[in-house]
Amino acid sequence: MVVLRYVLMTLGLGLFGSAGALAAYDIFLAAQLRRLLHGNSPRPRAWTVTCKVGFPGSTAGQGLR
Repeated sequence: MVVLRYVLMTLGLGLFGSAGALAAYDIFLAAQLRRLLHGNSPRPRAWTVTCKVGFPGSTAGQGLR
């Protein structure tokens, strides 16, 4: 019974370790894919946020035509 307990504990730790390694490998592959898709630029690209703001009266009635 004691041997079975330690075997199951070792198996559980091995499963947790393999799940962590699989998650780390998935993150590594995602980083590699992002690097390949964005090209080999010498400097990292900066994130830009654009937002188009329309005033309430600028498009009034255009959907009714």
